[in-house]
Amino acid sequence: MSAYLDDRSSAEQVVRSYYDAVGRHQYLRAYGYWEPSTTLPSFEVFEKGFADTTSVQVELGTVGGSPGAGQLYWSVPAVVLATTTAGAQSFVGCYTLHLARPEIQTEPPFKPMAIQMGQVSIVASAAAARSALAGVCGGANSNPLPWGAPGTGIDATRYIDDRSAGEELIRSYYNAVNRKEYSRAYGYWEAGAPQLSAFAPFAAGYANTKAVALSTKPGTSDAGAGQTYYRVPAVVTASNADGSTTIFAGCYTLHLGSPNAQATPPFRPLAIQSARIAQAASGSSVSDLLSSACP
Repeated sequence: MSAYLDDRSSAEQVVRSYYDAVGRHQYLRAYGYWEPSTTLPSFEVFEKGFADTTSVQVELGTVGGSPGAGQLYWSVPAVVLATTTAGAQSFVGCYTLHLARPEIQTEPPFKPMAIQMGQVSIVASAAAARSALAGVCGGANSNPLPWGAPGTGIDATRYIDDRSAGEELIRSYYNAVNRKEYSRAYGYWEAGAPQLSAFAPFAAGYANTKAVALSTKPGTSDAGAGQTYYRVPAVVTASNADGSTTIFAGCYTLHLGSPNAQATPPFRPLAIQSARIAQAASGSSVSDLLSSACP
């Protein structure tokens, strides 16, 4: 099986994450990719819909979308190939994804990109599904709607909202800081974490931060008793509003309760549980700081 995927950085990745959850029988996580609405069934009904599903894979077509009044919408054409207790089944359909622009989400809780609607139909074969893929969204996906510049940096031109593993979450956290999306950054902390302040002082703590650069590496993970903990070393170079630069270094501890064991909504994704961060001397070696960050 491919690596665990919990990525809301783009419409494509949300749909891929959704089917990654379905394929792992993590139905509470899958349910969490849907936007709450009056038409969304209860979790119990949703889960029963996959009772006969043993495995699934998804293939995506060209994604397009439209902006409007602070809202972003994408249409994602998808072929879904499922193995069920009754045999192979093929589906084709169109998912609509929605994100309220993060910069206007100024108070928690942050609402990430989510599936708003899905219209999927069973077809005779995988070939039939693939042949219908290009037209399944009608004209809704005909206009590109880029979201975030390509590449792997965390600067404000990119959008990273990825909880697939520890390093990815820390990169997402500092991408939110760079984009001044402080309610999103706040949401990467585990609710009730002892070090987590109220939102107002949290956001005020970045008032003089112009931008940050991050150096990190995967760190370590430890799984046991249904819990996974990551320890991620990080060196953060902050460019301040007055033109000065400050270096911070330390270790983040992140926590994820087993997605297969979480049984009651809402799903609780990987989140920061604690941080041990201190200011480092100007001119310190980033490599040395990273090596000693998580003793």
